[in-house]
Amino acid sequence: TIHGFQVQPLRSAKTTLTKQQHESPTLFFAAKKQGGDSSDDAVVTLVHSHHLLDHKPDNMILKGGKYKLRGVGCLGRPGVALCVGEQAAINKFRSKLKTAMPQKKFGIISIDRSSIPSDELSKISDFEEATIGELRSLLAKLGHEHHFFTLTGIDPSNATHSEEGGLNSNSKKSAKKRRKK
Repeated sequence: TIHGFQVQPLRSAKTTLTKQQHESPTLFFAAKKQGGDSSDDAVVTLVHSHHLLDHKPDNMILKGGKYKLRGVGCLGRPGVALCVGEQAAINKFRSKLKTAMPQKKFGIISIDRSSIPSDELSKISDFEEATIGELRSLLAKLGHEHHFFTLTGIDPSNATHSEEGGLNSNSKKSAKKRRKK
């Protein structure tokens, strides 16, 4: 590992080496960044649509982890995913959503990472399903609750403070239970 890069000989990439490359293999390396999204390269984005309900293909919004993203996905009106990861992975995720649901419009809200407390961002370790209240709490912790009001159309002056304490290990189960009712 050199400066956060895992260094592997180019031969491991099943490339045919010339005689000169074979005789001096230390000159030819491919570097691969470890850990999916580096904290330096990660971007924070909200991917949203007017409504996404609990059926295929709408529930693809909950599959951000397949695209090496961290964050939360929320079904309902609106359907929203808060994504943390490399810009290319977010673009691929959004593209897959648009391809699966061409009738829906998917918007993007980019959030300036420098405005987010780094300790809060580091708490997001995988991609989970969340309720709309949990999404609001998470956005509030990140200092961007105003995006919640923009997406939902709720007037912030009429809103009450959410007491849902954010995401926990039961959030996925509790969200599914509420949808089944």
